[in-house]
Amino acid sequence: MTRPTIGRAVHYVLANGQHRAATVVNAWPQAHGEQAYIANLTVQLDQLNDLQSDRVEEGDLSSPNSRAGYARPALVPQGATARTPGTLAVGSAKNDEDAKAPGTWHWPERDE
Repeated sequence: MTRPTIGRAVHYVLANGQHRAATVVNAWPQAHGEQAYIANLTVQLDQLNDLQSDRVEEGDLSSPNSRAGYARPALVPQGATARTPGTLAVGSAKNDEDAKAPGTWHWPERDE
């Protein structure tokens, strides 16, 4: 497997199974000698479909995930954080080229 280097584009799988573009910010082998990699990612969300337009609960201002412009909570897998509007910060996402399970990353599919 090609090692993901900083700045490379990969796909990240949201909680609902949809894929989004992500940028590698750090990567390392899953285990000594393995060919699979773990990566920290910045995920770009679909500005028209993935973001909240209103506060989830009018009185809850404590969580950044409850503000307009942030990812809808149902899309955010465990290990991802909506710290900045329009993006997810993902730490230690495992590579999954086969099942492409939610919360994992993989190389972009190629259309032929």
